[in-house]
Amino acid sequence: MAIPDFLPTLSAGSHDAEHGEACVMEYVSLLAGEEWSDRPECTHPLLAHEARTTNDLLRESDRTRLVPLIGRLFGTTEDSPELRARLRIAQARQVIALLEPESRAHALAAVARAESWIGRASDDEDVRQAFAEAMAFPFASGDLDPEHVEFHHIASRMFPFALSPELEAAEAYALTAIVIAHRIAASGECRADCGNGPARARRMVKDLNGLIDVYDEVTGRIAREVTVDQVRELADSLS
Repeated sequence: MAIPDFLPTLSAGSHDAEHGEACVMEYVSLLAGEEWSDRPECTHPLLAHEARTTNDLLRESDRTRLVPLIGRLFGTTEDSPELRARLRIAQARQVIALLEPESRAHALAAVARAESWIGRASDDEDVRQAFAEAMAFPFASGDLDPEHVEFHHIASRMFPFALSPELEAAEAYALTAIVIAHRIAASGECRADCGNGPARARRMVKDLNGLIDVYDEVTGRIAREVTVDQVRELADSLS
């Protein structure tokens, strides 16, 4: 679906509804009929976070790559420990796919542990064990450019920010796999150009699409199409 001329311009950051610009999640709030927001209730928080991050990193000329995902992002309201684990496992596999094949074993082992925990009861000690494994995995120096290394270093620090009372072992080990994969990548084993922000953002659009696929597979959701007439009706409500 192309963005009709009567709608705001897709751009970085958050915006007021009357200023003629919107980020991808503000578009989602509009199309869902919610109050204007870049954190609409109609979208799973993990998907919304990835969409906002991708939106802001993309170049102006590339941001329309997100348009086909706008209709798929709303209506993703279900949540469960299994769903969160599956989404994190998908994220881990996306990072692992960037690595040289011979360097993937440790991260894949963490993915296998995550999958083995799905559907099983876990406690705080299991989560602490996953966290300890992630934090213990060493950094190593390599021959990547500094921007590339810095990206993976920053990305590998995400585990502490994901800790919560709802975190279970399956998701925790998926996060461990993400941390390990980024630390391996920072050692020189990444085959992608992660230091190039626009190139990384274009890949993130594909990755976001893949995460929505996982959401749909786990929940059985069938995303509904949004017509231009529906968009126009909702846009009129802003004026």
